[in-house]
Amino acid sequence: MPQADIILTGNFPILSLTLVTEPLRVANRESADTLWRWRFLSVEGGYLTSSSGIEIPTEALDRSKADVVLLLSSYHPESAVAGPLLSWLKRRAREGAVMGCVDTGALIFAEAGLLSRRPAAVHFEALRGYREKFGAEMFADRLFDVSGNRCSSAGGVATFDMTLGLIEHFNGRQLADRVAEILTYRPTKHGGPQQRLLTDTSLARLDRSLAKAVDLMIATLDQPVPVAEIAARAGVPLWTLGRLFKHHLKETPAAYYRNLRLGEARNLLLNSSLRIGEISSLCGFENPESFARAYRRRYGVSASSERASA
Repeated sequence: MPQADIILTGNFPILSLTLVTEPLRVANRESADTLWRWRFLSVEGGYLTSSSGIEIPTEALDRSKADVVLLLSSYHPESAVAGPLLSWLKRRAREGAVMGCVDTGALIFAEAGLLSRRPAAVHFEALRGYREKFGAEMFADRLFDVSGNRCSSAGGVATFDMTLGLIEHFNGRQLADRVAEILTYRPTKHGGPQQRLLTDTSLARLDRSLAKAVDLMIATLDQPVPVAEIAARAGVPLWTLGRLFKHHLKETPAAYYRNLRLGEARNLLLNSSLRIGEISSLCGFENPESFARAYRRRYGVSASSERASA
């Protein structure tokens, strides 16, 4: 029976923890046996508080072996990067455990040197900042991944899919499908970039040209192209594109494009250590001054104040 060690750091996401333990619990129930055992660990042990204020008792890291190691970290994983945790993770990897991380736990895995063979799925808000720091090859723009002795989730509900992948890996597809059925969940089939979930589903249903235009905008946040070119590449006249945006998204194409870039800038301010000038450039603004003005108009606060509050 697989033994899972679930490693928590302060302010861990309780949703992700539930989406690991509940599918495993149901797998045990459906098999009428204890297929899975798990325990909660932290560097020093004791009670840890989740981001929603729920406390979980944990045991201190020890030398017991596990079949699966899953790391759940906080919005600021840098605070959890410490020698004892990194050494413990490396040792478990050498022992052959399936090593998994959820969302920001990927940064700790990168610090431990555990992503050289298989990139980790990372939430799109943190993806770009992590790639700027460690390189693009360590992080994947996907919802989840289960492959060999590595697994990862971008966080949120995608953690459910990762756990189903682990159940399939150890116990077979039939049980994984049954667990999803019992929990009334339809596993995702989306394997592409996360931010295209919107255009792959709801926007595409509204209008395919609109969805294609938004895809093009998302792909060119760092080097914006003229809206007229977006319209041409989407295969519609400029006036038609404007009408589609106003009707369905209540904004002009230019305003929507600018807000996408500002949203990406806000993600980087809150989820990376990049300098504000670097963020301005990465999000397609000509200079920090124009970025500062646009940011304050959009969010009612300066970029530097937003960074300080985070």
